[in-house]
Amino acid sequence: MYNCVVKVKLIGCDFEFEDLLNAEQLPEDCKVELLSDEDAESPDVLYVYGGISDFNDKTQNCGGVSAVITDGNDIPDGNAELWVIPDGCSNRGKLLERYFLSAVCKIKEAFDHRIMKICLDTAADSVPDLIWFKDVIGAHLMTNESFCKAVEKTKEQIYKRGHYYIWDIPKEEYDQGDYVCLESEEVVMKEGKTCLFDEKVKTKSGMRQFKTYKSPLYDVDGRLFGTCGVARDVTDLHKINSELEVVLESVPFGIMIEDTEETLVSANRPLEKFFPDVAAYEGKNCAEWKAATIDNVEINELTVDCDGKQHILKFAKEPINDIFGERIGMVTVFRDVTSEHELQKQTAEHANTDFLTGLNNRRSLFAYLEKARKQPYMSMITVDLDNFKKVNDTCGHKMGDNVLVETAGMLNECFSNDFVARLGGDEFLVVITREADREQLEAETQHFIDSFNANFAGNSDLAVMTVSAGLSVGVSGKDSAHNAEALMYSSDSALYEAKKSGKSRYSVYEGVNE
Repeated sequence: MYNCVVKVKLIGCDFEFEDLLNAEQLPEDCKVELLSDEDAESPDVLYVYGGISDFNDKTQNCGGVSAVITDGNDIPDGNAELWVIPDGCSNRGKLLERYFLSAVCKIKEAFDHRIMKICLDTAADSVPDLIWFKDVIGAHLMTNESFCKAVEKTKEQIYKRGHYYIWDIPKEEYDQGDYVCLESEEVVMKEGKTCLFDEKVKTKSGMRQFKTYKSPLYDVDGRLFGTCGVARDVTDLHKINSELEVVLESVPFGIMIEDTEETLVSANRPLEKFFPDVAAYEGKNCAEWKAATIDNVEINELTVDCDGKQHILKFAKEPINDIFGERIGMVTVFRDVTSEHELQKQTAEHANTDFLTGLNNRRSLFAYLEKARKQPYMSMITVDLDNFKKVNDTCGHKMGDNVLVETAGMLNECFSNDFVARLGGDEFLVVITREADREQLEAETQHFIDSFNANFAGNSDLAVMTVSAGLSVGVSGKDSAHNAEALMYSSDSALYEAKKSGKSRYSVYEGVNE
């Protein structure tokens, strides 16, 4: 709240005029005081002269408003208001009050204009953005200090001057360059509303990029008399954005950035490699794309086709917050974890697979048995090579390894729907959980023995080698689990009986009761 204090100096006036200082119809936020000799010079002063002679004899005038009381017959020299009060006027008091209030209102109006201009200038000069006001032909009426600093000129040099002078750019160069300043003002005046522009301006320090808001200026009668503008120099931000784009394009991850309205701000090339359609959403709402791509994925992993093969992408979302902790966007990073998954798969396979034969190993066997105990059926066949040590001793371990690999292949072929494992050395185990009676299992076991013997019979070095097997058929109650350990023991005992009986045959463990 500010107060306009109008100082009144009475010169040659009747003392009764001081009563006007208490007039009740003074403008709002205004008060009147008599000017004292100690008061500093001020433009808010009303000098009232009791007659023309008093005004003509004045020795000084510090500005403000001067008024001369006259009967209307004489006109004073100089610039002064005439308060005409005819001789013998019966309404002298009323007329004086009317003249007085009119003069005070004029001083108050000038005061308001001056204060408003000071406030506007101070506010404008406090803003780091460029601010200017122009008339309809483009002459600058007012600018702030930031504008002056940008063009390296004073406000006095800028006043009433046009674009080419202020920015030190020849019209010919402007016409040939990528500039839009003058054209954008024509757009604003034609549209009659505030518009946003991206403008390039050549300054003494080089080309600058501005984000500019421009608005039309209308008088109280609706007449368009110019434009005003506010411009933010975003050159450095553009440089930062360019550097950020370089970083985003150089990282091996797919990255998408969106604002709080789900508008896709940026999507780098690694992301477009996996999702070519995402580029169409840049600058647009990407909610539809996200709903079809990532929003319904439970474990933040998805499989996409790229370069003729499937890739597994793991993605993570993180909010983007400003310095006040307010969320201003979201960044989602997509990482290709295909190689990691393949490595994990290979590691798991190596941990559960026999290195030489590719069959399941003992670790894998016991994990499988733990899960298969409650299967309706479970039988086991233990297989062991006869005279395998002789092959190793006479033909070497490399030949022995080849025999083991071939044996594994034949087991997989004969028992393709069953679990086949290498227990160690030349001993193997087949776990059968499908529905199969004793006769069928015996026939399948004999078929394997015959195939094995026929496969190696043609090789004189390997003809000495045969295979034996032990079969145990489990019996389990409807709701009880199989005793897998007992079945393994039983099939191993049956194998021992087969070898004891002459080898190259199978034996069945009778009556396994679990």
